[in-house]
Amino acid sequence: MPSVQSVHYDKLLTNISVAYKNDQYIADQILKEVPVDKQSDKYPVYGEEIFVAQDDRRAPGTEANEIDWTYSDDTYFCEGHALRHRIPDEAIQNADEAFNLEEEATILTTEGILLNKEIDAANLLLNAANYDPDLVVNTGGANQPLKWDNNNADPIDTVLRAKEAMHQKIALNPNTLILSYPVYNRIRRHPALIALVKVQDLSIVPDALLKEFFEVDNLIVGKAVASNPRNNIKSYIWGKSAILAYVPEKPGRKVPAFGYTFAWKKDGNQSIFVRKWYDEGPRCTFVESERWYDHKIIARRAGVLFPDVIN
Repeated sequence: MPSVQSVHYDKLLTNISVAYKNDQYIADQILKEVPVDKQSDKYPVYGEEIFVAQDDRRAPGTEANEIDWTYSDDTYFCEGHALRHRIPDEAIQNADEAFNLEEEATILTTEGILLNKEIDAANLLLNAANYDPDLVVNTGGANQPLKWDNNNADPIDTVLRAKEAMHQKIALNPNTLILSYPVYNRIRRHPALIALVKVQDLSIVPDALLKEFFEVDNLIVGKAVASNPRNNIKSYIWGKSAILAYVPEKPGRKVPAFGYTFAWKKDGNQSIFVRKWYDEGPRCTFVESERWYDHKIIARRAGVLFPDVIN
């Protein structure tokens, strides 16, 4: 085996990786990150006793009816994700500044990890099996609401009915609407929404009005694309779907949330960190970015899925 020298986590390159941000990615806005000290562990899932009307009548001289919480355990496991890039000595010696090559390698590997992290989040959140069956709203079929790119559809009514269905199950209103970019582009031009705008010559509904019409605090648009490795055809990671979810401002104990991302701080490092080393065999400098995480649905009834809501 070729000898590996000077293996260490590079603070400077790690800072570059942490600072790098692709605004196209929305996973962290939906599944807020929970830093954890262990790669795997349990967390409590509380029961719904708070919704049960208990007998609170007490006769004189008797004790109050005693009630209690119930809870079960669920687990997370932060899987490792890492990519590396090699920089040959020849490239370093012919570059104007060797540091630029390491910075570019850091961004390249970080981008690869973040892209896969976005794909993992979309696969989780667009899977109807991860929702309460009553909170998956199909459109376009018999006895179903029309798809949202149909001019006769009523997207607002469809969303508000879904919000009511979710509220009835957990007494919590979704505060976030997530739209894939194709859905976003069609919904803000929908005649039913344009008709509600007081300025009648407006052809596109502003985001502020979309939040008002759908009665949500947050509007998130998934614009990221990924290439199919077999044919290099790009497609939108978030498909043609929409999601309603309850997303807290920040994670916390007994804070309701549709989902979280557990991020393991391996070796006490930040959630994304970079190491580099020199290998005498190929005479290359290697730059490797690494992240450990687990996307997790916490409360499956705190979200509503509208799969393929446009044609």
